[in-house]
Amino acid sequence: MDVRKKLKKGILIRDESIAAEREQEAIILANLGQSVYDSGLADNKSLKKYQKTVGEINDEIHNLEDSLRRLLVDDEKRIANQEEVKALKVELRNIKNKEEPLFEELGRSSWDLWKSDRSVHDGMEEALDDLIKAEVRLHAAEDAVFRTEQETGNKATKLLIKGKALLLAGRRKTASTALDRLWGRAGEKLSRDIPAASFSDTPAAPPSSSLEALGKRREEISRRVSELNDESSVLETALEDMPGKGSVKKRVSWIESRLETIHNNLDGAFRALGKAWVDQSGTKSSDAVVGKWKKDWAEVNKRISILEAEQNAISTHMEFLEAEEARDAKAGEVGKLEEEVKSRQSVLKSLKKELSAMEKKLTEKREKLPILPEDR
Repeated sequence: MDVRKKLKKGILIRDESIAAEREQEAIILANLGQSVYDSGLADNKSLKKYQKTVGEINDEIHNLEDSLRRLLVDDEKRIANQEEVKALKVELRNIKNKEEPLFEELGRSSWDLWKSDRSVHDGMEEALDDLIKAEVRLHAAEDAVFRTEQETGNKATKLLIKGKALLLAGRRKTASTALDRLWGRAGEKLSRDIPAASFSDTPAAPPSSSLEALGKRREEISRRVSELNDESSVLETALEDMPGKGSVKKRVSWIESRLETIHNNLDGAFRALGKAWVDQSGTKSSDAVVGKWKKDWAEVNKRISILEAEQNAISTHMEFLEAEEARDAKAGEVGKLEEEVKSRQSVLKSLKKELSAMEKKLTEKREKLPILPEDR
């Protein structure tokens, strides 16, 4: 390996070593600054500004971390509330599906009680009012059909009589269908207006008791959904006071990004404090942690100084080598020019000799020139 390559490799190796030691020094200074801050050694006039900077950054970090925790906890609660509301709404649909056949069963069994002249509550007749009216219409339609069949002997031949019979039969069917549709409506009124205890010891007791239990559960669900909605409203209001803007996801991202930046700032503030502390002449500490980090810093700083001295030495040799190479190159240029000058001097001497001979001949010719004749 030639000298130049060896020197370049030596400089590169030390550059890398110095960079690694500088990184280690930065870590040590940050730890030293933190230990100085934690031990209270920064509480003096010369270090007060560094202490203040660290304190302000620490406060912001704590506030952001608290906000992040509250934001995540609130979001978990918000999601849990939403899931619970969704489940409760599904249960409400299931309750409704269970209530429909029970309403019809209660309506039919209560109707049978009323028909048998057994009223269990003063409001029973009012609840069955639609059924009573529908039955009256059904009986009227049946009576009309019966009378028509009696008049025609059920063998009507005239078109008008046939049409009347069909019309009355349709009315009877409509009245019967209307009666069937009212069982559930009547049962719903009965369940709402008459206590389940009133139907005890009757065929209507099972559907009435089941409906009462379902009703109580419906009320519980309604109260719980209302509570959850109120809680979610409070959480949404609290979200507006959190750092950042927009949705929970955007605010979490903003806080995490800010925390990363501010943690880097804190490391820088600790390094500045640590460097300021070691720069104080005669700085000593009885704190073991501070002393340990100061010792580590002194060792890494010594290694850096050694590496930089070696690098400077190698660089000086490199500069000397480059100066020698530049001198040799210049000497080559001079030598080349000298050779060129010598060559040109020889040519010049020869040319001067030729010129002298030409001058001599020209003088001889001038002396022998004849007189020019005059112009005519």
